[in-house]
Amino acid sequence: MSQYNLFGRKPLQYADISEISCTACGWCAKFCPMECILQRADGFYTVDEPQCIGCGKCKKNCFWDAIEMIRRTHEEASR
Repeated sequence: MSQYNLFGRKPLQYADISEISCTACGWCAKFCPMECILQRADGFYTVDEPQCIGCGKCKKNCFWDAIEMIRRTHEEASR
């Protein structure tokens, strides 16, 4: 896994969608520039962590506050 992505170095955070709070509306996926928010077979959404650049657009646009930004350790970000 490279420590770089399309927009430069990997950030020290990534998005995590709460299965409890998510309503499966799909609004978060519409704002993801990396298209790394994927719909699961059960209709809910998940984040492809290695592709997430940590921009926070999904979190800012989630009506239900179902997305949390998780800090990566420096070691995780440099992989």
